[in-house]
Amino acid sequence: MVDITKPWVVDTPLSEQYPIYTRSNVAEVAPNPATPLMWTCIGGLPGEHEWRRALVEFGAFDLDEFDPDRIEIQGLVHGYLYLNVSIQRIFGVRMPGASPDLIDRTYFGNRHVVRPYDPRPQDSDPKYTERIMASIGRLLSGEGVSGFDDDAAAAARVREERPDLASASERELLERFSTVLDGPYRPVARKHYSLVYESSVATGMLTQALAPLEDPSLEVRLISGYGGVDSAAPSYALWDLSRLVAASPDLTAEFAAGAKGVAERLRSLGTPEADRFLEEFATFQRRFGSRGTDEWEICPQTWETHPELPLGMVDRMRLQPDDRAPGLRAAQLRAEREELEAQVRERLAGTPEALAAFDTAAALVARIMLTRERSKTTAVRLMHEARMAVQELGRRYAAAGHFSRLEDISMVRRDELEALVADPASFRDAVAERRAWYEQLDELDPPFIVDGTPPPVSTWPKKKEPAVEVARSGDILAGLAACPGVVTGPARIVHDPEDAAELQPGEILVARMTDPGWTPLFVSAAAVVVSVGATLSHAAIVSRELGIPCVVGVEHAQKRIADGTILTVDGTAGLVTVA
Repeated sequence: MVDITKPWVVDTPLSEQYPIYTRSNVAEVAPNPATPLMWTCIGGLPGEHEWRRALVEFGAFDLDEFDPDRIEIQGLVHGYLYLNVSIQRIFGVRMPGASPDLIDRTYFGNRHVVRPYDPRPQDSDPKYTERIMASIGRLLSGEGVSGFDDDAAAAARVREERPDLASASERELLERFSTVLDGPYRPVARKHYSLVYESSVATGMLTQALAPLEDPSLEVRLISGYGGVDSAAPSYALWDLSRLVAASPDLTAEFAAGAKGVAERLRSLGTPEADRFLEEFATFQRRFGSRGTDEWEICPQTWETHPELPLGMVDRMRLQPDDRAPGLRAAQLRAEREELEAQVRERLAGTPEALAAFDTAAALVARIMLTRERSKTTAVRLMHEARMAVQELGRRYAAAGHFSRLEDISMVRRDELEALVADPASFRDAVAERRAWYEQLDELDPPFIVDGTPPPVSTWPKKKEPAVEVARSGDILAGLAACPGVVTGPARIVHDPEDAAELQPGEILVARMTDPGWTPLFVSAAAVVVSVGATLSHAAIVSRELGIPCVVGVEHAQKRIADGTILTVDGTAGLVTVA
C-alpha cells in the first residue's frame, strides 16, 4: 500500500522567502503530476536554472536573490507543478507600468482572494527598472525577438537527422537523449521563458495605451487574428486532411466506421485516394508529431506516438461544412482587428503621444505573440526528439518484463538512468511502487493557490467528483475573455481528446483545461469554455488565431455545466450564461 501523504519522489520544499504559489497558467501545460524523469530533466533544477537566467538577462532580478540550494520559481506539491506568485509580484513592482495588483489580475482575475503583496525595501530598487527599460528598448528595436526562425530550422534538422532508434544500443539511446536535451533544447527553453516576461511587457504596454479609451473589451479584440501562429498550424493541416475525407465516399465510409483502426483500413483499401490521405497524414506527423497532450512530459500522448488522436480530430472536422474552414474565420477576425485598429487610431489622433504609444504597443504585441508560440513549438519539438530515445528504452524494458508498460521509464529519475541501463531488473519494484503512487495522485484535484504550507493531500478532492453545485438556468459564470464573439449552443463536456468522437457540430466544448493536443478540436466546436487558463494561455492564443469564441478561467466549468446544457458564450465579455 502506497502512502501518498508523504512527499512525492521528486517533491522539494517550497520557498520560505517567496511563499505564495498558484496552478494558474502552469496547470495548462502540466495538468497531471510530474513524473520523476520529467522533473529531473525538463522541470525542477534544469528548468529553474534556465528560468532564473532568463529573469536575470531581462534585468528583473539578480541571481543572488534566489536560494542556490532550492527550487523557488516553480513548486512541486505532491507531484503537481506550481508557479511562484510572490516572485511574479516582485516582477510587477519592478516592471514599468505594472504592479502586484496587475499580476494578480492576470493570474486570478477576480475569482480568488490572495494575501496582499507585502513590500520589501529591495523590491523597488530603481536599478531593476533601468535594466528592464534597456531590455524593452532592445525589444522595440527588434533585437529581442530575433533568431527564432533559425532555432526552428535547427529543430527541424534534428528531427530529420533522427537515427534509427530501434537498432540503436541502449548507450546510444542515452547519448541521443542527453545530446538533444543538454544541447539545442536548453537555450531554446531559456528564450521561451524570456518571452513569457516579454509578452507581459507587450500586453502591459497595450493595456496602458488603451486606458484613455475606457473600453476593457478592446485589448482581447486587438490581440486576435494575426495569422502565422505556429501552434495553430496543425489545425489548418488537419482541416485540409478532413477535406480529403469529406470529398471521398470511400474515405468517408472508413472514417464513419470509427477513427480507431482507420489507418490500417485505409492501407488495406489501397485506392489512390486512400494512398494520398496516408501520404499526407505521414507528412503531417513528421511536421507536427511532437504536439500532443501533456507535452512537457517524457511519455505524453503525442500525435506521432498516438496517431489515433489526430485521426479522431480529422473525423470530427470532416462533418463540418466548407464555410467552417479555420482560415476563413481567421481572415474575418484579422479584418475585424485591422478595422478596430483604425478606429482606435482615429480616436487617439488628437493626442499624438497616445497614438504613438498605441502604434508601438500594437506592433510589439504582434511580434511577441508570433515569436512566443514559435519558441514553444521549437522547444517542444526538440524535447520530443530527446524523449523518443528514452521511450525506446521503455519499450524494450516493457517487452523484457522489467516494466509493465513503456511509460514506466518516466518513473525513473535522470540520475538513475545509468544504473537502469546497467541492471533494469533491479528497478522493477521501485518503478511499480512509483507507478501506483503516481496513479493515486493523478486522481486528485490540487489546490489552486498555496500560501506557505499546502493543505494535507488527504483533504484534496478528486478531479471527477462533483464537488460544486451544478449551474442552473439564468446563472452567469464569469471567466476571462479569450477570443471575441458570441455563440449559443449545447455544451459538450470533454475530459480527454480521445473523447473527440462525442463532439458534434454546433456544440460548445467545455473542458477542465486544454493544451496543444486539444486545440484542433476547437475547429469542430462552436465555442470553447475552459476552467483553467489565462488571457495568454495556449487555449486563448489558438482560439484567437482560429476565430473560435473562447472564455477561460471559468472555475469548475466541467463540473458546474452538464452535458447538453444550452449556453451562451460571450468571448468578448468573458461570460457564460446558462439558458
